[in-house]
Amino acid sequence: MSNLSRLRLTDRIFFITSNLLRHHRFMGPSEFEILIEVFEETRRKLGFALCGYVFMPDHWHALIWPRAPLTISQVLERLKKESSTRISEYRGVEGHFWQHRFWDRFVRNKREFNERLEYMHNNPVRGGLVLSPELWHWSSYNNFSLDRSVVTACPIEIDYVHLSDDYRG
Repeated sequence: MSNLSRLRLTDRIFFITSNLLRHHRFMGPSEFEILIEVFEETRRKLGFALCGYVFMPDHWHALIWPRAPLTISQVLERLKKESSTRISEYRGVEGHFWQHRFWDRFVRNKREFNERLEYMHNNPVRGGLVLSPELWHWSSYNNFSLDRSVVTACPIEIDYVHLSDDYRG
């Protein structure tokens, strides 16, 4: 196994992908609810900003902004460990749930932030799960609605950020 040395950057927004181990069956609404609980609890405990997300049957994406001195590795370690424990318990199985590694990239500018957000929100459409992103309940897409009743029905309230045009991650 290689020794991946993650950048020890903090105070940047990261685009994250975390995948299920191949031998696990896909997640459904009950497991998504568990992920929501874990994201909310971990965000309260660690104090990171969640700027967007999508939960898919075999992976999830998120835009996460850890505040110094917190690192993205610390955030992901807690999210993956706690969700793995709870989902495995719910399923009545033992062992790891997520692939050991996760894919991360820090967002370099406002344009890239918007591109990553759009990519995440259209993931369920590309995956053939829904016809349009607002129909997928397990994403932050509807957090950006102008209709307050739509926003309040979202499973997780995201942290809204305003990135200036000169933002450089």
